[in-house]
Amino acid sequence: MKYIKSLIVITFFITSICNAQFSFDNYAMHNLNVIDVNSKKILKDYSIVIHNDLIVNILPTKNFIENDSTHSINLKNTFVLPGLIDAHVHFATDPTEERRDNAEKVLKEMLLTGITSVRDMAGDTRALSGLSRNTLVGDIDGPNIYYSALMAGPDFFADPRTIATAQGGISGKMPYMKAIDSTSNLTLEIAQARGTGAAGIKLYANLSSREINNIVKEAKNQGINVWAHAALMPTKPSDIITSGVISVSHVEMLLYENFDSRKETIDKWKISENETKSNNYWDDEFNKLDFSQLYQLMIDNNVILDATMTVYEGYKQSLENSWRYQLGKRITNQANQKGVLIAAGSDSDQKTFVQYEMKLLVNECGFSPFEGIVAATKNSAMATGILETEGTIETGKKANLLLLNSDPTTDIENIDNVFMVIKNGKLYNPK
Repeated sequence: MKYIKSLIVITFFITSICNAQFSFDNYAMHNLNVIDVNSKKILKDYSIVIHNDLIVNILPTKNFIENDSTHSINLKNTFVLPGLIDAHVHFATDPTEERRDNAEKVLKEMLLTGITSVRDMAGDTRALSGLSRNTLVGDIDGPNIYYSALMAGPDFFADPRTIATAQGGISGKMPYMKAIDSTSNLTLEIAQARGTGAAGIKLYANLSSREINNIVKEAKNQGINVWAHAALMPTKPSDIITSGVISVSHVEMLLYENFDSRKETIDKWKISENETKSNNYWDDEFNKLDFSQLYQLMIDNNVILDATMTVYEGYKQSLENSWRYQLGKRITNQANQKGVLIAAGSDSDQKTFVQYEMKLLVNECGFSPFEGIVAATKNSAMATGILETEGTIETGKKANLLLLNSDPTTDIENIDNVFMVIKNGKLYNPK
């Protein structure tokens, strides 16, 4: 029996093998405080047993039976939660400009902070497939990458971002970036999207309700998830939520449910120079809005809301657009209170990571720290379509774990106090 009692010893092993990574075939971590995102409780003095890349047992440490084939690691006073999942990133909008070496650098930084998986919400899959393969097998250090193929109406593909993503081809006619209209052969288009290795299809803009329903129906036939913006003008949020998509992104877009009313009120939400508007003002404006039907539709249809509050916080000081932040945080707070499942997606082009989104959910949107953790683990796994294998600490799931020196359920800032990260069973030392 190889019984490692000291944190100093295990840290030495990790750093001595390489700067980031060390691997046992079979090991057990003991005396952990396990943050169970299913029960929303902390299981104290528990052991987690890992074989290769899977969790094979979770039990009270006092019930663990020592054996010669399993390395034991004593991690008393350590808190463990599922590896974090960022439900909204973009790694390859323009691979020529963004460069592979920078992507690898950022991916490693993300992993060492505790992010073990990400959902890339539109980019050049020629670049993303390579990054996904390399992070999966461990050729480079980084989270598992689940990426999308994008579909939108033809008018959208004049957008400069789509032209950059399609370099070497034609925007709107790439297997991973398709212009869809009433004449599209959806069986072929979706088969080509699946052929890129995409984990899901993202619906972006300018699609009718009929086109959305047909895309979702064929995607289900071919076994691929569909993700969408919360509004796809001219299609309203309610039509998208009921179409069969598994998640919708960008909380502010829920305002498009009544587009005429939204247009009428935006001008008065703008702030003139040297003007300030109080919380009472924004509370009053928010109370004039009614999202109850949309909340219930999301609950009834098991649709996750990828709020992306990081995006809206960027508008906080904008005279013209601060309303996006003020209303966005209030909608996110209310949706959470009503029972809508909220995922944590940063959508910051990796200027910040999902931990920042978690802090916004807690500090700006009224979430408890535990709710912020659930958003960045279980709910993000559901939004991505990977809950069967990731997002919770359960027997049979991937050994993707974040170990902390202090309790994040009492203070969300403790999410940054990383002791160790485990991804696909491999141990990573953030130091």
